[in-house]
Amino acid sequence: MWFCVNFAYYGAFIWLPTLLVAQGFSLVRSFEYTLLITLAQLPGYAVSAWLVEKRGRRVTLAVFLAGSAVSAGLFGTADSVTTILVFGALMSFSNLGAWGALYAVTPELYPTRVRATGAGSAAGFGRLASIVAPLCVPPLLALGGVALPFGVFAAVFALAAAAALTLPDLRGAALED
Repeated sequence: MWFCVNFAYYGAFIWLPTLLVAQGFSLVRSFEYTLLITLAQLPGYAVSAWLVEKRGRRVTLAVFLAGSAVSAGLFGTADSVTTILVFGALMSFSNLGAWGALYAVTPELYPTRVRATGAGSAAGFGRLASIVAPLCVPPLLALGGVALPFGVFAAVFALAAAAALTLPDLRGAALED
């Protein structure tokens, strides 16, 4: 999951201003829209922090990842300022909600003696995706326009959502020493 979340997040958000310029928006407008879209990350993270305790880590993670998948797919087909901002904000909100849940669930998957190593290794593996993803965007754009990379991000998010459903939910459980 760490690989998937990093891949889709960094692939989408590093290229966002450039993609908006390619769609005909001025550089200033592209940064303005990027700022508005990324502001939705703050409430996404906060809602996730609340939901992991209220509804559980696994369900919260899966729901936010599914929301990321749907909104990334819709963002790839957005063709107006309104749809770009709405689907972009939903993607941003959902993606950071997924990050929040992922940070909550990951340490609980490892016994205490290797918890930091396990969580750090998972995050480190994810960082490899944050290097690879931005390099994948230009060829995907050349092959299929904006819809293709966001279709790929949607598929990656959907894969992560399915994987999240296989995780144990350890909310309130005593963790293994």
